[in-house]
Amino acid sequence: MSTLYKRFFDTRLLGAPYDRPDDHVLDMVRRCEMVLYAYLSCLDPSGRTEKIGQLLRTVTQPDRVRGAFTPNAAPSEVRANVLASLDKAQFHIDARTEASARRGDFLALQYVREVLRLTDAELFFLTLELLPAYDARFGPVLDFLRAGTGRGAGADLALRLFHFVDGPGGLAGYHRLRSRLNEKASFAFLSPGGGIDMRVADFILQNGESTLDRGVARVFLPGGLGKLPVREELSQQLADAIAADGAERETLYVCLKGPQGVGRETCACRAAELLDVPAVIFDCRTASGAVREEFFAALYTAGRETLLTQGVMILRRVDALFDEPETAAGVLDVAGRFSGVVFVLLDTDAVSVEAAGGRRWIELTLDVPHRGESIALWERELTRLPLREPIEASELANKFSFTPAQIAGTARTAAGMALLAGPLDRRELADAAYSQVSHKLGEHATLIYARHTWDQLVLGETEKEMLRNACDQVRYKHVVYDRWGFDRRLAYGKGVSMLFAGPPGTGKTMAAQVVANDLGIEMYKVDLSQVVSKYIGETEKNLNEVFNEAKKSNVILFFDETDAILGKRTEVKDSHDKNANLETSYLLQKMEEYDGITVMTTNYKENIDSAFFRRISYVIHFAFPDAAARKSIWQGIFPRETPLAGDIDFDYLAGQFEISGGSIKNIAVAAAFMAARDGQPVSMRHIVRAVRYEMAKQGKVIRREDYGEYSYLLK
Repeated sequence: MSTLYKRFFDTRLLGAPYDRPDDHVLDMVRRCEMVLYAYLSCLDPSGRTEKIGQLLRTVTQPDRVRGAFTPNAAPSEVRANVLASLDKAQFHIDARTEASARRGDFLALQYVREVLRLTDAELFFLTLELLPAYDARFGPVLDFLRAGTGRGAGADLALRLFHFVDGPGGLAGYHRLRSRLNEKASFAFLSPGGGIDMRVADFILQNGESTLDRGVARVFLPGGLGKLPVREELSQQLADAIAADGAERETLYVCLKGPQGVGRETCACRAAELLDVPAVIFDCRTASGAVREEFFAALYTAGRETLLTQGVMILRRVDALFDEPETAAGVLDVAGRFSGVVFVLLDTDAVSVEAAGGRRWIELTLDVPHRGESIALWERELTRLPLREPIEASELANKFSFTPAQIAGTARTAAGMALLAGPLDRRELADAAYSQVSHKLGEHATLIYARHTWDQLVLGETEKEMLRNACDQVRYKHVVYDRWGFDRRLAYGKGVSMLFAGPPGTGKTMAAQVVANDLGIEMYKVDLSQVVSKYIGETEKNLNEVFNEAKKSNVILFFDETDAILGKRTEVKDSHDKNANLETSYLLQKMEEYDGITVMTTNYKENIDSAFFRRISYVIHFAFPDAAARKSIWQGIFPRETPLAGDIDFDYLAGQFEISGGSIKNIAVAAAFMAARDGQPVSMRHIVRAVRYEMAKQGKVIRREDYGEYSYLLK
């Protein structure tokens, strides 16, 4: 028996450092191999001699141990000698480990022992569970020895082998020791279904050279971010607070709230980077789709990675678990066992009171970057993009209230577009930006494709100047509100609201499209029939949803023919009158709170309560066009590509027919289709006939002689 240790270990290497980390693992495996051989040899061979013999040959080569052990003895008879050999083997391993440590070598298994604070028995249990991952031949041996031991079979076998006893009767306090061993192992390295956590096994067998990056958990290593263009100061404050925290034994939970993509994870990772530690990121929402056992197995793997890397844990989207408070609390508690600092990332609307209860909890809300930060982010991305024309970062920051993730996403999408189409212009860049927006405006509004330009808009110079001023309130937000300090003076009302008043067909919708096209902002026409409801409170609910969705998408909201909702306030005689007044006030309130552009139209300005005008940025009147205006409309209505005959008399058309711009547009389109059917350029014959159809549509009876010199074209 005294030679058992010598048969498995080269005594000449005692005290020598390991040449390779694998040699350290091999020595630990040999120690297990030695005790397995001894234990199998002591088993009662009755009816199992052939099986045990096969397993003994699996454990080690017979020639290697011949004469070192008397087979078929009871464990109690040889226990002292076996334990002595095991102690010598462990001393041999410890001596070589210390020599390697003095030389500065990294031995993953020893590192795991120190990090997890494993006792000799716990380290032996870990090594025993590692055996099948190290060499598959050990699997059948362990399965054979565990057979019939039931729940906790791994701890039971480890305890029997470590103390070399054949059951509970051979060791005082056996069941207590087994329970304690199983509890520690379940925390440190066992998977819920039994066996070693494969991430722990990978770490040991690859000597710590790999990191976790699969499933619902991944590792962020220091050095990947560098100084942030935004939130660097906040990240530094968090890092300083964590570094100065003296309560080492009690977990500190740092809750970062905000909308998706606002930079919560980046901020947490940067704080970890400033502390020079890794961050292990666990996604609770993705993991929540798994069965409970798999979910917590993944969480334990992430927690062990946090311990192995001496990092901090980041729990993403914990609010996905808030429907099950006990599960959410369990996740926080488990994370706190593995990490002294746990970052908890929640959406803005998540209620965290219950989650925070009884824990050391710091809570911060991250908002969408203010304009100065947004400009810095856009500047960084624009320098990387091929552009066809100069585009200022301030222009994009003024138009889009984006999160850092949306800005980065815009740049990625734009770069992809540039690969196909070459350098980008501002419209293409705006398209890339809107691709980052997810909203539900389509439920109550319709996207209007704005293609009209200033030169197509026939309007008085005063009214045009007011429209340009409205556009300037978007273009120069960063100057007036940020540099000149008006942002601190105005709690609300920093958006632009406009009321276009005038008869139908006078260009109100076109003017809104001109503004949208000039600024490069999408415009949605709100369907008031889908918004206004006869049920009390429903209209306000719908309006709130429209404006909330508009905030996400940074669009122009266009309310057409708002007379029904912006009419004169009435004397309150019943609940319906009161509700109508409330709806009107609510719409104006939401317009004032909205930082974007809101456009309303009315056919009858006199029907609008004058008290509302003070709450609207611009009230622009669209007069019925006079002859000069009508001539301009006629001359500009046909696209340059449209073939026109030389007989078109614009003076006649403008002077003969007192019609609106909308009617002129209808006539031009109808005439074009007539000409296309005839295979000819658009001529006076087509236009005059289209005039007759338009007048009939409006219920106006015009005699043939009223067409004057061109009446013959109606024949």
